[in-house]
Amino acid sequence: MNKENKLELIQKFEDLSSAFDDVPGLPAALLRYRPFPDAWSIVEQVVHCVDLDVASFHRYRWGITYPGTRVLSFDKTWVEKLQYEASDIGVCINIIKVIRTFMASHFRTIVDEDWSKYHYKLGEEREFNLEEALQLYVDHVDFHRKLIDRNIEMFRGSGAAGAGSE
Repeated sequence: MNKENKLELIQKFEDLSSAFDDVPGLPAALLRYRPFPDAWSIVEQVVHCVDLDVASFHRYRWGITYPGTRVLSFDKTWVEKLQYEASDIGVCINIIKVIRTFMASHFRTIVDEDWSKYHYKLGEEREFNLEEALQLYVDHVDFHRKLIDRNIEMFRGSGAAGAGSE
């Protein structure tokens, strides 16, 4: 990946810090709506993205400081045990913005370096260098934004929106 490609990816990564700006204005019933039993609500989607951004912040920094370090992972149990639904959505969005702004700023200071030498191990089999990790961070928010849009569309089509919802 050349410098120009890195800068474009960094900008996209940073721009996605606004991916959830519309969420605080959504009705409470929509924020907690599950289109089917095993689907996550919008609140859960956003809080999960906070968790991943916080984890990603630590992961990439370990990968730069100590390449090849094995980093911790998390799974869907976090949604249940950490009571995502009780989270303040505005605070969550602010955390995403601050972390992504900080990370993007740092990425720009190392844009001329070979990012393939910075890598970390996730679990037993997965390893990411900084180029791959940054693309994953971009794709992750895109994926969850699509799920949020799906929830909004299904909520509006379900009749729940007109049934006394906020």
